[in-house]
Amino acid sequence: MNICLSENDREQTRVAGQVYAMNDAPKTVGMDWMLRLETWPVLRPVLERFYEKRFAKNGYGAFRGVYSSFEEAGRTAPRNKPLGFATQDYAQEFADRRSRIFSFDYPVLFWLAPLLRSPIRLFDYGGHCGTHFYAYGQYVDYSPGLQWVVCDLPEITGFGVQVAAEQAEKQLTFTNQFEDADSADVLLAAGSLQYIESPPFSVALSRLKSPPRHILINKLSLHDGRSIVTLQNGGVAYHPMYVFNRREFIDSVCAVGYELIDSWAVPSHAGRIPFHPEASFPAHSGLYLRSRS
Repeated sequence: MNICLSENDREQTRVAGQVYAMNDAPKTVGMDWMLRLETWPVLRPVLERFYEKRFAKNGYGAFRGVYSSFEEAGRTAPRNKPLGFATQDYAQEFADRRSRIFSFDYPVLFWLAPLLRSPIRLFDYGGHCGTHFYAYGQYVDYSPGLQWVVCDLPEITGFGVQVAAEQAEKQLTFTNQFEDADSADVLLAAGSLQYIESPPFSVALSRLKSPPRHILINKLSLHDGRSIVTLQNGGVAYHPMYVFNRREFIDSVCAVGYELIDSWAVPSHAGRIPFHPEASFPAHSGLYLRSRS
């Protein structure tokens, strides 16, 4: 097996399996006690019931449970909101993100900005209604020849087409097919890959006749343990999602012709799964991979 990780990456991977924090707060002395209480047999059933109510009511962004498949995770979802991203409510979310960037965008822009000044074709996998196209355009002068293609669900891209028409935007187009990544110069996947049940990302890449030279992945759930599925409260819906084993995920992409150039942590997006420290992780991750050919 080809482990294409630097020593620094290996150390980050080791630490990721040992330390984790709450999704919405830094680790404190009080938090340490909460983590200990979760392991007490007498208290755990009570705490699990309390957390279940919190998760279903106002647990936006929170995670619950460890499962073997998306189907199993979906069966356990509370019934007070839909399951999955194929909703009109989700399509209309994140309007504020089209006009600004966040701390987790800067590592992506460090590598992407120079490329955007050339007449490239960028495939934005899970790019919603073109959120990053609009936001990054506030800070980067796009090449007139730039082609930005967003791939998402029909419920999302339909709204994206409407927004682009209102903006008279000609450089932004939409698709529902991953195969349209063929011949793209750059593939961007920000906070999307863990929500795609199948095929595995590396398998999808291997099926392209002319895969992208550059791959930028952001807000990806990676940790040092085995790959698992958890359930997230996404606000308007619940979402089964993967937490990938870091080495396995990177190796799988390297095995289809890429090398890891850079990686970074996204500490604003922690991944504590209550009652499952073995599956939790301190931060989501970002990766920049480049074709070896």
